[in-house]
Amino acid sequence: MPSGDKRRHARILHTANVKLTNANGVAIDLKTRDFSDGGLFLRCASTPIVKEGEYATVRVLDIEDALTQNVKIIRIEPGVGIAVEFFQKS
Repeated sequence: MPSGDKRRHARILHTANVKLTNANGVAIDLKTRDFSDGGLFLRCASTPIVKEGEYATVRVLDIEDALTQNVKIIRIEPGVGIAVEFFQKS
């Protein structure tokens, strides 16, 4: 990783089909760009259905009976995508 990189987890480039669902139940199908132990980067060229700081869920569509993962929206790069961090609900 570059010396200025503050990431805690190494990124792995991988494309997977996922469903991102916001707190209101609105969902959109996206593709991952990369993932790590801490989160995902989702490609999203259009206006996303979430805002930074909001919570949502992500489910991998390529795996039958995949579990839904809770995520927090960390960063939105307009025209590029959405960075999400995994978290556990209390």
